[in-house]
Amino acid sequence: MLKKAGVPVTPFSVASSASEAQAIARKWNSPAVMKIVSADILHKSDVGGVKLGINGEQAVSHAYDDILSSVQSKMPQAKVDGVLVAPMRNGGIECIMGVHRDPVFGPVVMFGLGGIFVEILKDVSFRLAPFDRDVALSMIQEIRATALLYGARGQGPADISALADTLVALSRLAYDRRDQIESIDINPILALPEGQGVLALDGVIVLNRTA
Repeated sequence: MLKKAGVPVTPFSVASSASEAQAIARKWNSPAVMKIVSADILHKSDVGGVKLGINGEQAVSHAYDDILSSVQSKMPQAKVDGVLVAPMRNGGIECIMGVHRDPVFGPVVMFGLGGIFVEILKDVSFRLAPFDRDVALSMIQEIRATALLYGARGQGPADISALADTLVALSRLAYDRRDQIESIDINPILALPEGQGVLALDGVIVLNRTA
């Protein structure tokens, strides 16, 4: 859904066996990320459903089995659709984007830096959807840590233009499907160096079941 809306996402495939996970991981010349796929599990890491930096076919096979075993132990009632396999991505600045459907104002889009900035400092900005590129840029510039995105301590700037375009795309998705989507959480979305774009590494969409 995010990709169709214009939000760049990391490439991935879903495996239904350890051997299939190995074949998928073989396609990328990098360590793999593996995550449980289940609509019943919103917070994958809480149930041991995430493995990072998996190197080699044996490690992929073990990770597949470990994920399923952990999930079965901690959430035996969950319907599991498989295990997502994606290439590990490093570099850039971790950001967060989200949507919350306010009962009065409708869909509200949030932006901030990831990690400590959102968890502890609550350094985020909000706008009503939909909005244009100028509004998206103002959201980025409004957070206190915006200097990190524009380049600080000798680091080059992140791709601000791509961040703004992605926020606009997210706002349009939120508005166009405002009666169907309850919330969206894209965390993290990686802001790569200027000219290299952005990449959503993980996302959760909660639908309005009463719609």
